[in-house]
Amino acid sequence: MATLSRPLFRIAFRPKVEGTAHLPRGGFVISANHLSGFDVWAVSYALYPRQLRNMAKNQLFARPLLGPVVRGLGAFPAHGGDDGSGGAAAAAALAAAGEVVVIFPEVARRRPGREHRPRTGAARAALDASVPLIPAAIRGTDGWRRLRCWRIAIGAPVPLDDLRQRDPSSSAREATRRLWESIGRLESMLARGA
Repeated sequence: MATLSRPLFRIAFRPKVEGTAHLPRGGFVISANHLSGFDVWAVSYALYPRQLRNMAKNQLFARPLLGPVVRGLGAFPAHGGDDGSGGAAAAAALAAAGEVVVIFPEVARRRPGREHRPRTGAARAALDASVPLIPAAIRGTDGWRRLRCWRIAIGAPVPLDDLRQRDPSSSAREATRRLWESIGRLESMLARGA
């Protein structure tokens, strides 16, 4: 995905990436704010040459032409069946196997006047796989029609060690709170630099 699109995105959107020193080796879960359908491309650009696996809406996989393309780009369904083909369980298995997994906690793209409460899937996947949970923030992908410059900031891993022995539900909620605070700080940093 990133190899073919990278030159086009570099010319059209002039991405600026900060914080790549925070990226660990091996598998991890990375989570960012969600502004547009281009967000996964922005994260992919920032993490190049690593290949990403991203959680995507189930509806995308049901479309006859789009479904195979989405799956071919490394996506897996947000809600899986009993076979473990989707959701946080699939994300945890992929991350534990050394893959980089992208999950947008807001689930849906931001819309003016609507607030999306972050979901716990990214935190649950990272906790279950015992891998780092990396916050990121994206700015500019919602301005793709104007070829707005993309800015991507990657933060330090969210501290999870103190949560691993607690109740899974409360651990996931607390990890999500920490993740969301980190993403908010990164978004503020990008806004100040705009």
